[in-house]
Amino acid sequence: MSANNTLIRIEICVAWPERVLRQTLSVAMGTTPSQLRAHPELQEALRAAWSEASAVGVFGTAKSMRQPLQDGDRLELWRPLRADPKEARRALARLKNADAGAPRRRRDRGSG
Repeated sequence: MSANNTLIRIEICVAWPERVLRQTLSVAMGTTPSQLRAHPELQEALRAAWSEASAVGVFGTAKSMRQPLQDGDRLELWRPLRADPKEARRALARLKNADAGAPRRRRDRGSG
């Protein structure tokens, strides 16, 4: 951690479908997510979740593991995607279209 003695407060959270975890820690200014991962006071459940995380972010914005955290930051651990979001939307649209039946054709209103 940084040699600076100024402490900042960081919240670490996980919000996955199967679990929600949260912990607030006081750490030295200049601490990075990489350093925070090894913090001795980090809850064991968060440490385990971190090993499953695919990325981290602060307030919904992706961050590097080397970028220093700021006072009041909420470090979020993000899980890996289980499906491509675009493909999931396409599949849902196909399912909805199939439920609605085949598209109806306009009848020919020509003379006759």
